[in-house]
Amino acid sequence: MDFLSPWSLAGLVLVPAIFLWGLLAPRGRPVTVGSLMLWRRALGAGPAGKPSARVRLRDPLLWLDAAAVMFLVAACARPAIRTTAAAQPVATLVVDRTASMDVDLGEGSRWEHAHGLAAALLKKVGDLPLRVVFVPGDSGSIQAEETRSGRLLAEGAAPWRPVLAALDVWPAAIAESASQSERPVLVVTDVAPAATLPPNVYVLATGGRSENVGLQRVAVRTEGKRAWVLVSAKAAPEAKGPYALQVSSSWPGKTMEIPNFLSPGTTVERVVALEAPPVGGLTVQLDGPQGDGFTADNAAYLSAEPGEPIKVLLIGKEDHSLRRALAARDDVVVVEGLPDAKAIVDRTHLVIANEAPLPADWTGPAIVIMPPGPIGPVTPAEGEAAGEWRVAPDGPLADVLRRDPPRIGSVRHYTVAKGGQLLLGTPEAPLMVAWGSQGSRRLAVLFGFDERTTDWPHRVGFPLFWSHTLDWLVPGYSRAAAYKTYRPFEFARKLGKLAPDKLGFWEEGGIGVSFIGTDEGFQAGTGRDDSAAATEAIRRAAESARRAAFYDLWPLVAAAALLALLVRVRVAR
Repeated sequence: MDFLSPWSLAGLVLVPAIFLWGLLAPRGRPVTVGSLMLWRRALGAGPAGKPSARVRLRDPLLWLDAAAVMFLVAACARPAIRTTAAAQPVATLVVDRTASMDVDLGEGSRWEHAHGLAAALLKKVGDLPLRVVFVPGDSGSIQAEETRSGRLLAEGAAPWRPVLAALDVWPAAIAESASQSERPVLVVTDVAPAATLPPNVYVLATGGRSENVGLQRVAVRTEGKRAWVLVSAKAAPEAKGPYALQVSSSWPGKTMEIPNFLSPGTTVERVVALEAPPVGGLTVQLDGPQGDGFTADNAAYLSAEPGEPIKVLLIGKEDHSLRRALAARDDVVVVEGLPDAKAIVDRTHLVIANEAPLPADWTGPAIVIMPPGPIGPVTPAEGEAAGEWRVAPDGPLADVLRRDPPRIGSVRHYTVAKGGQLLLGTPEAPLMVAWGSQGSRRLAVLFGFDERTTDWPHRVGFPLFWSHTLDWLVPGYSRAAAYKTYRPFEFARKLGKLAPDKLGFWEEGGIGVSFIGTDEGFQAGTGRDDSAAATEAIRRAAESARRAAFYDLWPLVAAAALLALLVRVRVAR
């Protein structure tokens, strides 16, 4: 058992004081009598001294007084027993890991200064449970985990390494503050926002001045034997220009340089003509008189990916909205046929069965819409259920399913057995399930696209979903001579590995990485240090969490003190 207000136990000194007073205080009361003669004869020559200490300690009133005081003091000390509930985080740490945190401030980068602010604060509050939200995480999306402040500090600078992606930290911080209003949220970042923040959000921002220049967009268009390169770039007013543009193709000796391409405080968009289309890839880079502390936006690489179009066989019920969504990509060929058209199946990369069974001999990637019978882990059941557009956060298509969520009505009921990954809906009313079959990915869409059920085909997210789904089910296909600029996490998904952990520029497996268009290096603004207020807020939250982890017993002890007083009054009569 623990005491939540242990200082109140000092009142227990009153208990021995009560016994001491009972032993030493005079007893009895003066009574007027006619004569003391009879008492003197009765006592004889013996002294008429005070009652002995043993006799006085047998007085029940004395013990009832002591018990009442003891129970009252114990109730003030708030006795409690610890519950078995797990310790909850007392604060949330939102860590900005975007590339702007790597801008050099002269004596270390922004993230090194921000890490120092957070480390100093966490040392003051001690080892406490924390929720840490990385924006972005290693997967490119927001990543949350629970840890302890001591463990976080012991791991050193690794969790604070900047990640090359453009995600805004403030929407994540506002969402955390709204979902956990009783918990302080600390934002470790570089530039403090000008907008008013919720009262439970505290900022640890280093601040910084930007002197950046960068590419905003690079695109290639080929016509016949020529290539046209569109380059858009801008420079901050503080940049040390002018900057030259270098365009180089992958074969030796083919480099074009345009001096004075970009001046400080300007934005330039220009089309550059190449004598021949680049073979393999193209590098576009800005070069100035000195570095600006942020090189991620200064270079772009476009790679040509030879390949063949994705051939989709559509069987079953005819649906014009589905066909339009599939054909929205210029690297997709849609063919309609019957389930038994084996000749067409043999030349197909993906089969989509709309309210129809899959061909029995098809083992490749497939999508089944409203399967009429059991397939994989999915089995039709009796009745209907209320559909809910609830996206599973760990699903491979979660990002695109969150875009422009549609209305969804009642849907046919299905059950999902072990081995199926729920992507959309609830276990009671699944809407989309993925699984693997003979090394191929498969997807079941468990609702139709009629207007009574949903307005999804009329939403922007409908063709986007099918485009992303094709990339997920049939990876590695694209139209020949398609030049594309990959951002870090597109690069990571394409190669099946984490994004590079350094600023710069890579080519691997015929794929180039570009960090253009992030505007990360242009971030500038004031710093802010809410360490003092955040420390007090964390301590209050820790005390509240400590109290919440105990079951209070003081009402029972207070009742015992009241009972002792009532018994004492009864005995005193």
